[in-house]
This record gives sequence, structure tokens and C-alpha cells, in this order.
Amino acid sequence: MTDLAFIELSCPLSEIKSLGEILSQDDLQTLRPKFIIAQESDHKISFLFCLPVKEGKDFHASLKENPRPTPHRYIYPVGIIFFYGPHFGDRYGIADATFSTLSKADIKIIASGCSSASVFLVLDQDDIDKAEDVLSETFEVAK
Repeated sequence: MTDLAFIELSCPLSEIKSLGEILSQDDLQTLRPKFIIAQESDHKISFLFCLPVKEGKDFHASLKENPRPTPHRYIYPVGIIFFYGPHFGDRYGIADATFSTLSKADIKIIASGCSSASVFLVLDQDDIDKAEDVLSETFEVAK
């Protein structure tokens, strides 16, 4: 999946209200993100998502026009690679193999998410084809 924009909003947990205000004002439900994940670390929360390029540019512009205490990161164009399999119960092993393979190929992972049966990767759009090639050498791909 390509032609996407990546946006990350982060704030201290104590200021989570400002993050909620941003997300409710811009009504993410109508924008229909293609990837969405939240993570908490070191008393901070980050909300990461990918939107189609036009919606992402508009969302980014609205954040710049109305400065807020919640910083954001904006990267475009990006793409998403996702794969799943019945043996992904070993998600840590699968994730490690995925991250190691991409690192050896000098492919930077912008964001990732995994569950017991799937891995999602947000990459620079220019790296998508190369990532698919090296990952298909590492994992058995259904034909």
C-alpha cells in the first residue's frame, strides 16, 4: 500500500487531553487511517497513523496553522507492507527476523506493529519494492 503520509503525535501522559482535542477536532474517523497505533513509553504517549497523501497533507497543514503544545512528526510519501501467517505465534522471532533483514538491507523502519498473526511496517515509499524483495528471501511467500 503506497501513496500515504505518516503522522505521529506525542505528549506526556499528563497532557493527554491536548492529544484528544487534536484527534477529535480533526475527526480521524472521516479520514479513515490505513495504519493506526498508540504506544506508551517513559510517561509519554504517541499516536501514529497513516493517511492517504492528500488527507495527510491537509491534517499536517491544520496542525501547523493552529500551533499546539503537542508536537508532531510528518513524513511522506510512505508505504505499508503487511504480512501474516499461521505460524506467527512466535511473533518476537518473526519481528526479529523482519527487523534484522531490513536493517541489513539498510531499510529504515518508520513505524511497526505486530500481533500474534501479523506484522505491519511503515517504510519510506522508495524502500517498499526493495523491502518486499529482501523479505521474500527471508520468509516463504505463498504463490
